[in-house]
Amino acid sequence: MKHLLLFPIIFCTSLIFAQQTNETIDVGGTNRTYVQYLPTGFDVNTESLPVVMCLHGLGDVATNIANIGFNQIADTARFIVIYPQGLDNAFGNSSWANGTAFLSSTADDISFFNLLLNDLILNYNADATRIYSTGFSMGGIMSHKLACALNDRIAAIGTMSGTMSSEDFNNCTPAYATPVMHVHGTADGTVPYDGTALPTLELVEPTINFWRNVHGCGATSDSTQLPDTAADGYTVDRFVYQGCTPQASVELWRVNGGDHEYFFEPNNDFTEAVELWLFLRKWSHSNPATASIAKKEQQKLHIYPNPATSKFEIEMDEPFHLEIIDLNGNVVYSLDATDEKEMIDCQELERGVYFLKVTGLTERIVLQ
Repeated sequence: MKHLLLFPIIFCTSLIFAQQTNETIDVGGTNRTYVQYLPTGFDVNTESLPVVMCLHGLGDVATNIANIGFNQIADTARFIVIYPQGLDNAFGNSSWANGTAFLSSTADDISFFNLLLNDLILNYNADATRIYSTGFSMGGIMSHKLACALNDRIAAIGTMSGTMSSEDFNNCTPAYATPVMHVHGTADGTVPYDGTALPTLELVEPTINFWRNVHGCGATSDSTQLPDTAADGYTVDRFVYQGCTPQASVELWRVNGGDHEYFFEPNNDFTEAVELWLFLRKWSHSNPATASIAKKEQQKLHIYPNPATSKFEIEMDEPFHLEIIDLNGNVVYSLDATDEKEMIDCQELERGVYFLKVTGLTERIVLQ
């Protein structure tokens, strides 16, 4: 499942950075990081927005998958986007604890996601009934796990080239019937569509059948072929299964001839981020869990912008001590902030990669 995918930047990148920040949260003594995107003009006092969590694949990074287009959709459709960063597995590849043999990490990812959702609900007024997960490859596999392990929080999932782990297939018993949209290429050489499954991983048909059974869907579906507008050699069939409760809650988008890749226009006949949002936005959780911690109990570190040029801003939940450390371990800058927010002038530092140590939390920053 290792497929280092460099996602195309579909939209003008100048729109991305004003609301995108690098965040750090403490999870049982481990620093976990993620990229957060708030839509343009977001007002926590007047808006209670849905949340889309978008998970990277094996060996990838959150900042890469943040380029697939959800940010620009969020600006007009009004939702918050979160791009969590997985921790390394035994082979040194960023991964998720999703139950797949060998490649899975041992991180406490479920606690990580729970704390993220608590923070978004309590501090950003996120709509607890409309929390969604999507992801590419291993990120898609993890989205299936979240639909099981956080069944009381996830309203719907949309998975890209990532099927269910056998562990979830055999043990998942969701009380809430999670709506599912799944996109997969039939020539996928990394996560097979059909044929011989990888160890501890299901193929597409068993994955779809699992969710069909959860929703009580029939075996038949309404099938539509998308207009073949792109010269990519692929065609796309959309299957919406009949008799589901609720209706149209299970969809399969089969990309005939498609490989292990992210599909986007004009290279392909559709853009996954767009179609996934059009599916996800239809669903609300009927009985979601509420946030279980007091506001600001979890320590958080905000950095903007990152990469930085001459200055960057640090924000914590309380006054903090800051150290900037170079790759040789030397402290090149230190500060005792008397406020929760501080603007750091980095013009005198050489361009390159540094580590920020802020009151027990550590984050990387790039000066360019």
